[in-house]
Amino acid sequence: MRLMKAATDLQEQAIEELSKDVEDLLSHVINEEQQEARQKQRPLTFIDGVYNGTMDDAFRILSGLQLLHTIILKPKRHVTKRDRELFERNREQVNACGFSFPFDLDDFASRHLQNA
Repeated sequence: MRLMKAATDLQEQAIEELSKDVEDLLSHVINEEQQEARQKQRPLTFIDGVYNGTMDDAFRILSGLQLLHTIILKPKRHVTKRDRELFERNREQVNACGFSFPFDLDDFASRHLQNA
């Protein structure tokens, strides 16, 4: 039997900070109506009954969010097929570990127009 260690406050704090950065990026690309619909889905929050607060899950969520954030910040013209695959795999991992990330890479596409 493996001993489960609880996530540290620092891990969960880092997850929250990264979530706020992603929310800021989203606020520049979606309109108010979409924003309200997203809020009802409770994105970028821990999913009750799925997230079990282990250090392992927190690490997976944090590393997944960091990668998602990095890809989102890439100028659109530099986003490769591999980036899209990594984005999708990490999005699934974050959700599977109990953190709601209901966005596709294309949700952030217009954010890159100023960089194109």
